[in-house]
Amino acid sequence: MSPSSVSSAPKNRFGALAAAVIAAAGLTIATVPAGNAALAAGRGATVPFLEQEAETAATNGSVIGPNRAAGTLAGEASGRKAVTLSGQGQYVEFTLTAPANSIDFRYSLPDFASGTISLYVGGAHNRDIALTSKYAWYYGSYPFTNNPADGKAHHFYDETRALLGTSYPAGTKIKLQADAGDVTPVTVDLADFEQVGAAATRPANSVSVTDYGATAGDTSDDAGAFDSAVAAARGQGKEVWIPSGTFTLGHHITVDQVTVRGAGPWYSVLTGPRAGLFGKGEPESCGTPTYPGNPAVPGVSSAVKLYDFAIIGQVDARVDCDQSNAIGGALGGGSVVQNLWLQHTKVGLWLDGPFDGLTVSGNRILDQTADGLNLHQGISNVTVTNNFLRNTGDDGLAMWSEHAADHHNTFSFNTVLLPILANNIAVYGGHDNTVSDNVVADNQDQGGGLHIANRFSAVPLSGTTTVTRNTAIRTGVLDSNWQFGVGALWFDGRDSAITGRIDVVDNDLLDNNYEAIQFIDGATTDVHFDGVRITGAGTFAWQLQSKPSGSVKNVVATGIGRAGVYNCMGPDAMSGLADQGGNSGWTTTYCGSWPSPVYGSDNGGTTTTPPTTTPTQPGGNLALHKSVSATGSQGGFPPGNAVDGNTNSYWESTNNAFPQSLTVDFGSSVSVSRLVLKLPPSWGARTQTVSVDGVKAAATYTFDPASGNTATVTFPATAQRTLRLTFTGNTGWPAGQLSELEAYSS
Repeated sequence: MSPSSVSSAPKNRFGALAAAVIAAAGLTIATVPAGNAALAAGRGATVPFLEQEAETAATNGSVIGPNRAAGTLAGEASGRKAVTLSGQGQYVEFTLTAPANSIDFRYSLPDFASGTISLYVGGAHNRDIALTSKYAWYYGSYPFTNNPADGKAHHFYDETRALLGTSYPAGTKIKLQADAGDVTPVTVDLADFEQVGAAATRPANSVSVTDYGATAGDTSDDAGAFDSAVAAARGQGKEVWIPSGTFTLGHHITVDQVTVRGAGPWYSVLTGPRAGLFGKGEPESCGTPTYPGNPAVPGVSSAVKLYDFAIIGQVDARVDCDQSNAIGGALGGGSVVQNLWLQHTKVGLWLDGPFDGLTVSGNRILDQTADGLNLHQGISNVTVTNNFLRNTGDDGLAMWSEHAADHHNTFSFNTVLLPILANNIAVYGGHDNTVSDNVVADNQDQGGGLHIANRFSAVPLSGTTTVTRNTAIRTGVLDSNWQFGVGALWFDGRDSAITGRIDVVDNDLLDNNYEAIQFIDGATTDVHFDGVRITGAGTFAWQLQSKPSGSVKNVVATGIGRAGVYNCMGPDAMSGLADQGGNSGWTTTYCGSWPSPVYGSDNGGTTTTPPTTTPTQPGGNLALHKSVSATGSQGGFPPGNAVDGNTNSYWESTNNAFPQSLTVDFGSSVSVSRLVLKLPPSWGARTQTVSVDGVKAAATYTFDPASGNTATVTFPATAQRTLRLTFTGNTGWPAGQLSELEAYSS
């Protein structure tokens, strides 16, 4: 069976569970490879809807996929399959498996298209639903544009929702059909069906935003009325009430020591270009009329309670300096963000510390241009639990310890699907944080399912980071820059070696697109695996591009496409992980050019016999992703950047401290006769004085952007395990600099 094939039953907790389990939980799932559903049970978010994949519904349209390639309609679809309706009369028809009075469906139109699709209930036309490509289709390289001429199209899908006016019983047919006048082609990925309760009524001890001039349903700016209601509620010890209706905000609302409550996320909606509620401490936006923002209010907000409404913004471009987020600032002191629907903003929750004590639970975070949630710098004792995220433009959930360490935070029981860039869940630095009981699936580019790293100038990892009882499904990617696979679970010491303890306990990595576990860049020196089930991987169980140390116990791999371990660093590369028993399925080793993935019996496709090899000299660039060290480096420009395959990242030595050296370890003796030294193509011309210790005397090499900022060093073929380059001069900067060191045998 294909890894994306599922029964037509509804889904629950993102595993194709037995009917009795589905009925008992009554919620939703995502596609899990056949026979492995139990590995996702009891994990992920509990949500109030039942999800159905379009490809499992009745249709006369074209089923597309499965396809694991980023930048394709099928590749960006949930489960890597969807249905395209390309002409009049084509449809997707779902059958309700429980009573429902609403639909939310994920779709894609060609760029610059808009129109309608017809909704039928029980065979009768119910309404036309408006569709648009406005919030989809990005191009070019990070941070992306809306210009098709920049190429690299991605982020194709969006979602829309509708209340159906009445409840329909199980067995009712709900059909999306392209009628005369409707837009085509349209690709339908999935639909969520929910029994939405009645709108809540106004609490007795509250002030309504309408009492201060807010008017639902028009386009006038209601932000001033919200500001007044927030101030009045705080002064009177009351709540702020947002009644049913759609309200437009022209600026963010600053909140502190106040509760803001709506009638429910299907009823009370905030929209507009600046729709958002922010705690104190949020920095200003770009500072131009194009991106207006509130001046930052200094300090930290506390006792902020946000409940039961939606923020559906109007953000259709990624501008990183613009704080066009749904929730922002510093929200500590027992604050709560609960049961919100956050869509079409830049980031669902971008929280800037330092602050302590926040709970984020039961929210839906959909269709963001950047992260779903980011705990940024010095945030502590935050619980992010039971949230559902889909189609974020960057990391789904992230802790980023820039400048100050995030610590004692927990990401638990969340479901994170389809981040279009980066990782489902990432921890960048910090200490004593936990990632547990989450389900993640189908990330797209430059990341994996679960990521632990010293990157982006984060305070290095210390204390104990715990990664336990998580399920990752079809995660890991062919990285568009590196052009090799990224792991479903991966560790990156790019800025510095990872020396804090990491406990990886009782995790399931299913149907991995490439390798299951990866180590890259600086060493990871205190990592302990106990109970990891690797069920299907296109390439390897382990991909070693740096040497880990710690222990490994009960790591069991089945259905591995190429070999148990990728290792071109020598026979001792895995020896730092003490074997504590119970390990199986990954005894073979591979070294060579990057192989295409092969999907075996556990994850769809044709079963093949993995090669049994020992490390051999790879072809091509011998230095790519090998272990590398330097006598010094600037923060954010570590030696690993010189062998990462990306000419836009670079190593820079300690400034004003010549001589400085860069050493690459090939892992075993290889024959080398030519080095290619590169700087970023956009840099201005310069010369550098470089020697290759014991091989080539110091000489001056010219780097000219007119010829690609590339210099070549040749010498008689020599067998070396390590090569050291020593820099003694640079006319462009007082340090040694390299974006790429490439080594070749001829």
